Amino acid sequence: MSTAEQVGRLLAARFAGYDGTVYGEGRVVFWHDEHGEFVDLLDEIAGPQAADEALRDVEVVRLERNPFAVKCRILLERPTTKFLVYLTGKLPADEDNWMLDLELAYGPMFTADRLSMIVNEMFPREASAATRDTWLAIMQRTKPFFDDDDLVAGLAERLHKDDDERAFQAKMIAVLLGLPAGEHSLQAIWRALLAQYSQDDTDGIERIAAMGLADYHWSGTRGIYRFDAARELEHPTVKDFALWLFRLAWNGFADAEHGLDYYANIRRDFDMWRNDPRFAPVVRTLAEDAFADLSLTDDIIGMGLDELASHDLFRAVDEQLVELLYTGLGNESVTDDDVQRIVASRRYGLWYDEFAKDYAIIASASALRARLRAARPVMESMSSVQEGFRLYTSDLYRVDACYRRFIAAWKVGGRFSGNMVAERLEQEYARYQADLGVQWQAQISKLDEWSIDGVPAQTDFYTRNVKKVTDAGRKIAVIISDALRYEVAAEFRERLDAQSRWNATLEAQLGVLPSYTQLGMASLLPQSSLSLNPSDHYGVLADGNSTTGLAAREAVLASVGGAAVDAEDLLKMKRDEYRELVKSCSVLYVYHNVIDAVGDKAASESGVFDACARAIDELDAIVKRLANANVTNMIVTADHGFLYQDHDVADAEWLSVGPSGDAVWVRKRRFVIGSNLAPKPAFTTFPAARVGLGDPEDEGVTIQVPNGIHRLRISGDGVRYVHGGAALPEIVVPVVHINKGRSASGDARAVEFRILQNTDRITTGQITVDFLQTEPVGGKISERTVLAGLWGVEPGGKATLISNEVPLAFASTSNDAADRHVPATFLLAGEADRFNNTVIELRLAERIPGSSQMRQLDIKAEYRLQRGFVIDDGFDF
Repeated sequence: MSTAEQVGRLLAARFAGYDGTVYGEGRVVFWHDEHGEFVDLLDEIAGPQAADEALRDVEVVRLERNPFAVKCRILLERPTTKFLVYLTGKLPADEDNWMLDLELAYGPMFTADRLSMIVNEMFPREASAATRDTWLAIMQRTKPFFDDDDLVAGLAERLHKDDDERAFQAKMIAVLLGLPAGEHSLQAIWRALLAQYSQDDTDGIERIAAMGLADYHWSGTRGIYRFDAARELEHPTVKDFALWLFRLAWNGFADAEHGLDYYANIRRDFDMWRNDPRFAPVVRTLAEDAFADLSLTDDIIGMGLDELASHDLFRAVDEQLVELLYTGLGNESVTDDDVQRIVASRRYGLWYDEFAKDYAIIASASALRARLRAARPVMESMSSVQEGFRLYTSDLYRVDACYRRFIAAWKVGGRFSGNMVAERLEQEYARYQADLGVQWQAQISKLDEWSIDGVPAQTDFYTRNVKKVTDAGRKIAVIISDALRYEVAAEFRERLDAQSRWNATLEAQLGVLPSYTQLGMASLLPQSSLSLNPSDHYGVLADGNSTTGLAAREAVLASVGGAAVDAEDLLKMKRDEYRELVKSCSVLYVYHNVIDAVGDKAASESGVFDACARAIDELDAIVKRLANANVTNMIVTADHGFLYQDHDVADAEWLSVGPSGDAVWVRKRRFVIGSNLAPKPAFTTFPAARVGLGDPEDEGVTIQVPNGIHRLRISGDGVRYVHGGAALPEIVVPVVHINKGRSASGDARAVEFRILQNTDRITTGQITVDFLQTEPVGGKISERTVLAGLWGVEPGGKATLISNEVPLAFASTSNDAADRHVPATFLLAGEADRFNNTVIELRLAERIPGSSQMRQLDIKAEYRLQRGFVIDDGFDF
């Protein structure tokens, strides 16, 4: 729309109210155009040639020389004609103005300056005259803003008819900064300014100043946030604000003169910024910039563990904390409980991602040390082979799990050096392995044959676990993961059992001896007898049939309507292909080889723990794929376990003697197969029949395994990763029973909690609320972190955050409810005053998994806010 058209519409509106009488409102309009901007357009605006039909009956009078003649024409000659009296130049003083009576009678004077036109044409027409005057006064002071049509349009979209001086200017700043519609609070404005500043961009604050809004902005910042409350800065900058903010946050939002209530507004907004994952990178950048100027290095160096753990604003805190934790682990001056508590608290800190590797090393190292110390009296209590097997499956296997996690974390590496800690733990674990080997050896030396009363044997696996399912007409899948050690299977079970609709239980069986792949795999097949293949005394025959390789095993399974598939092939199959495979058989054996494939080679054995993690991932994928083929009954098991140490084998760990007998057919690091092998003190010796093997050609087949965890010196093969012997980690074979349910009762869920509300009123500037985690975390119950804050609710339902937001971590695994309390203190911000003597709400929200968005929880509490004295600081934008 052209300027002339806009003026025409405004004039038409003035004339529209004329009722046809001499003194009717709207008959005469006096238009003052001081600079004559519209003199050439006047005939297009009003008169016979007007573009607007409503103005064609208006007579235009240019008041230039004779006001008396104009007055006579208006009042006497044409008393009912509509007149537009056009004046240019300066208006005369009232005492010199011969038209003053008519101007007053038909006023107000019409002006067509740009600002007035903007107010009248683009801003809410429902606004009162007083509000419009307020807006115009601001516009006169900030004219550069209104010279930009885009800025004006953006402001017009945001304005409401009741916007006062503060809201009007806040929305102007919101437009300058490009904030989303509806956002013009000081929190949103500073969020944008800080984001720009973190990128060395000061355009936003410069535009605010250029548009004449700097005084308003800084006055509001002082009034609401208490920044530079003493007005010591004549020309404050964004850097001034950032330094003040981070110094204040470091000091817990209190200073020598003021307590927490005084800075409640900025604390609330700062908490919102730092708790928002989308804004956390900005906070980290600003923190780094501020740290050098705040001179806090000496303060941080002088802090102890607990004091450091209460801070997380600067990277230097985590650097020092990691150093102290490494030192504490090295000199054993910090307990595992304290280490785990501190590390867990850092997970929600600003800098956790940068130090996550170090924290993983520290937490796993501390857990290993604690587990090693706790395991020793358990190990030393071993009094029988049955007791030894039970102690390992109920407790001692966790030492191996902790060692695996520590070595895996250590190999990933951190920012700092913890070599001393790692070396000591390696030495302590090596001693534990050796001592456990001695304790266990003392029990198995009492055995006449390789069996333990009350412990199921691996050779009975098919009859005990599979046959009863297929006999009942149900389908079952068996996944055999080569070298899936018991502790790795326990972690896999925990992961699967924590998922919705999945149920997994873990049992143990006594593995075959020697504990090597060919014999272990054969023992899991349907068979009634096992023997070594006379051709090489290494391969195994099941009921006289070869079991070496996938094809041979599938042939054995075919006799019971079964089939076999390699896990890699299964994972590559299309849906129709693997579904058809499942339909074709009553039992499916899936052979999975990740751990042993890595560990059995000298070049790759050091990566065996990474292979364990990968095996868990792949097993999860395999059972999901089988479930998609409608297999609801599954078992994950192994052929054997393994021993691993992440150090070179010491002289004391090698056997000083070798095997001898009529013949030595197979010599491995951890076992020997031969004919009539000579018993020796360094070996545990069994004839074939005593380990459940046949000797069909009566060759005097004998099995020997080194005592404890000793290794035989042979060329080739790795030495750190070994299996084949009778050590507990080698022969405790896992059996994980898996079932996928159809009921929602098997769904995984977040841990539950409730608010312990001991009052329904808030009468001061803060309140501490106790939350109770109602159950321990574990199994299908997972930990959760929520944000809690106090909200005021207006009659229309609009809610406003009126306190700081506090992150609450519900992650306790304790069975004692007393250990599961989580307190939180909420400080009321200035906006809380608007809700005094109303009911406010304690609301909770948590992040939607896989996103940065939050969702509100149904859990809440209500309080009546009744503060006896409140302060109106005059700022509320």
